[in-house]
Amino acid sequence: MFLNTGWQAFYEQRRTGFPEFNTDGPGALNSGQIPKRWMYPANEAINNGENLTEAISRQFTSGDHTNAVMWLLK
Repeated sequence: MFLNTGWQAFYEQRRTGFPEFNTDGPGALNSGQIPKRWMYPANEAINNGENLTEAISRQFTSGDHTNAVMWLLK
């Protein structure tokens, strides 16, 4: 991952599941889960709220949160 973007390791771990991270320590947030996706930016809700609500309801039956599995990972 040298000289790649700072997020490349996150994307590769999310895609492959490797390496497996120890997420049971006291500093682990998100109930010990590694996030599956980025949240929509706050300005999207302000500028395009109606379309954002429709997109979220079509993509994520459980709602808009970082642990929702997007279509690419299903």
